[in-house]
Amino acid sequence: MAVSQLELIVNQVKRLPPDDLAKLIKQAEELLRQKQSTQPTTDYTALFGSGKGTFATPAEADSFLRAERDQWDE
Repeated sequence: MAVSQLELIVNQVKRLPPDDLAKLIKQAEELLRQKQSTQPTTDYTALFGSGKGTFATPAEADSFLRAERDQWDE
C-alpha cells in the first residue's frame, strides 16, 4: 500500500525536537490563516428570491413555518 504524502510528513514531524515542533505549529497556523483569508466569501444576498414559487400561497408558507416552529418547542 502506498504511503500518502501526509503520512510521510507526519512521520518526519514526529522526529522533530520540541522547539522545532513549536515553530512548525506557529508557521502552520499562520499559513492556515492566510489561506482562509484568501478564500472567497459567500454572498448570501444572492439567495434572496431563489425560493420563489416554493409555496403556492403566502398562507402555505406561513403554515409551513408555524409547523417548523412548533417542532422547536417539542
